[in-house]
Amino acid sequence: MSAILEPRYDRLLVAGVCGILVSCGSAGPDGARTPDPGSDAAAACSGPTCGADAGDVTAPAARDGGNQPSADAGDDRAPPPGPDTDTDGGGSGDADAAPAGTSGLPPLSVSGNKLQDPTGKTIILRGSSLIDIGALYAYGGMSVTGITSRLDKIAAAGVQGHVVRMPVYPEITYNGTSPTCSPVPYPVGSGPSAKCTPKTPLTAAAYVSTVLQPAVDYATGKGLYVIVDFHQIDNATTGTSAADATTFWTDIAPRFASYGNVFYELFNEPIDTSATWATLKPVVQGLIDTVRSSAPNNVLIVPSNSWDQRPGDAASDPPQGTNLMYTAHIYPSNWGQAFQTQVATAVTKAPVFVTEWGYAATNPHSWGTGLQTVIDGDGASWTAWVTDNAWQPNMFTDTAITQLTDFGTLVQSWLAATAQSDWVQ
Repeated sequence: MSAILEPRYDRLLVAGVCGILVSCGSAGPDGARTPDPGSDAAAACSGPTCGADAGDVTAPAARDGGNQPSADAGDDRAPPPGPDTDTDGGGSGDADAAPAGTSGLPPLSVSGNKLQDPTGKTIILRGSSLIDIGALYAYGGMSVTGITSRLDKIAAAGVQGHVVRMPVYPEITYNGTSPTCSPVPYPVGSGPSAKCTPKTPLTAAAYVSTVLQPAVDYATGKGLYVIVDFHQIDNATTGTSAADATTFWTDIAPRFASYGNVFYELFNEPIDTSATWATLKPVVQGLIDTVRSSAPNNVLIVPSNSWDQRPGDAASDPPQGTNLMYTAHIYPSNWGQAFQTQVATAVTKAPVFVTEWGYAATNPHSWGTGLQTVIDGDGASWTAWVTDNAWQPNMFTDTAITQLTDFGTLVQSWLAATAQSDWVQ
């Protein structure tokens, strides 16, 4: 059965690094965009696309018989402009102004299928996701101001909410046949080579001290909860990406163990379409155990098979541990009946955090408002993907990061309507 698919694709212009606009080209067999030849000079195409039909996790191009058109091939989208490079006019850029522990936010915990504050009040977190924070660091001239300025701009635009997701890219985010190589990754990656060339401008210690730590501290000082996301898109039951995630969490988990406002998203999107949750579960358990050996209390966001489209299976047969939430990544191309049933099952058993959702300009506004109704009815937390003008689906239309798309406007209005509800008092 054929389907109309809306694959996500990214374009980056890495100011101060190489100045090359990366074209993401046509979609690969998994529906994600493949960088054009030579595009490994910067991070390029990111994000999964799954079957649009109910429960169908077959690679879209294999299902409908061909690739999706590229952004340049007459699909009515003009090539997007470069990213926000104005790091002087939008934010203080002073990471030292926001030391750890100044947010005043209480630690949250999981009780049954609710996220709660220490008084037992149910809390629902709503906010937005940044793009690869290493790319933002590069945009800022190899400075954390690229991140802090972006945080200030999304706050000014009204799409900040109470939580921000910070994707940390490894050397290669495999993404099926469409790999991404971040310009400034966390330097972990023991897997095979890819079409893009890995960059390692910073050691692990330098990445933490100059990119991640000051970004988390700045957001903490702004009174935000923070999700540190290990942003790999790959099979976790085979290959080396689960081992890379273990290396990452062995380093990172203890660094924010004392931060009551920091959540850990263990593995952005396991692909593993041919594996069952019973096969993936021991891998996830290993990541949980790694984190818990040094960070006993942070809320953990648990992934599932097929780009996080099996949260019901995961929550119905949960790994061992406390303070576990389950994620779902929702887009028009994958939000079929089977996925909806998975989410509906999950929310009856555990709290759900939709750490990615969004829609493109070619999708109707009603898709977004319909999803809003579902998520509000489920009592799920969420972060919208993504606060950029070029990465897709984009919440902004301009490089200054001031003008919102229809998607961005919906995020803005949803956050405004719920700013004081289900929140820490």
